[in-house]
Amino acid sequence: MDSAIASALKEEGKVQFTTSGDLEKDIQANLMTAVVNELGGEAEVLQGAVTETMAAASKGQPIVGMAYWRWQTPELWDKYVKGEGGVVEVGTTDYPGEEGWYVPTYVIKGDEKRGIKPACPGLPNCEALNDCASAFATAKTGDKGQYMSGAESWAFAYGDPQRIENLNLNYEMVFAGSEAALYADLTRAYEQGKPWLGLMWRPNYMTQKYDLTRVEFPKHSAECWGKTYACQWPDTVIYQWASSVIEKDHPALWKILKNYDLNNDQLQEMQAKVIDGGLSPQQAVKDWMQDNRDVWTSWA
Repeated sequence: MDSAIASALKEEGKVQFTTSGDLEKDIQANLMTAVVNELGGEAEVLQGAVTETMAAASKGQPIVGMAYWRWQTPELWDKYVKGEGGVVEVGTTDYPGEEGWYVPTYVIKGDEKRGIKPACPGLPNCEALNDCASAFATAKTGDKGQYMSGAESWAFAYGDPQRIENLNLNYEMVFAGSEAALYADLTRAYEQGKPWLGLMWRPNYMTQKYDLTRVEFPKHSAECWGKTYACQWPDTVIYQWASSVIEKDHPALWKILKNYDLNNDQLQEMQAKVIDGGLSPQQAVKDWMQDNRDVWTSWA
């Protein structure tokens, strides 16, 4: 450990890395907390909704967000980064984000090796969904197809009820209840070779582990999103943000944040340790750091 870096981080004081509970944020918040602590500083993970943590950051609390999907809550960015201030952009990830309705690719193309026939060959065009509603129907949805989402608290960002209504889709949205439950539902269907339709995104270990295809809705537009939602999700750039006091008063930490370059493969490696290995995000981070010391020490 570099004594000069340790001394500087210690003098700058405690910082918090925020997560709102999804695995992408959990891993990166725990990773950066562990990195700062290992380098001699003091950091902790802060659990909380982005509405709360950004507000606190704008008032001078030293908080960092490592994975912010800006389109989901653009009003917060406009308020705290562009408007009132108190929060600054650190940078963006090297990998883009993507979100939407996904199906296993075997639903479209079949899988001869697994003896699976195509259940909805007209996909990914969303116009094929109603022709295949019966393939996705469950005991919960009756004669309607089932679209599986995650937690109910996510629903405000996606407009799925409006999308279903305005595209006249013969589908019903069902909530798995959490990110972990959504993953489990997909895993169960995929391993059994059954049709599945649900919310998923990239970067995400599940979209790396399984061959999934995103349903193609009409092209995204500002006129559609936030109103009818009868269109595709917007293209996603994933941002990192921090309290402006960090840029001003925490130069050693600011340098680490600017040098941070975790790539998609490294993120997926840690996610796999959690999803397949059964580790906590904290233990997954610890294991990864032991094997990749040259990576995270280079950020300092």
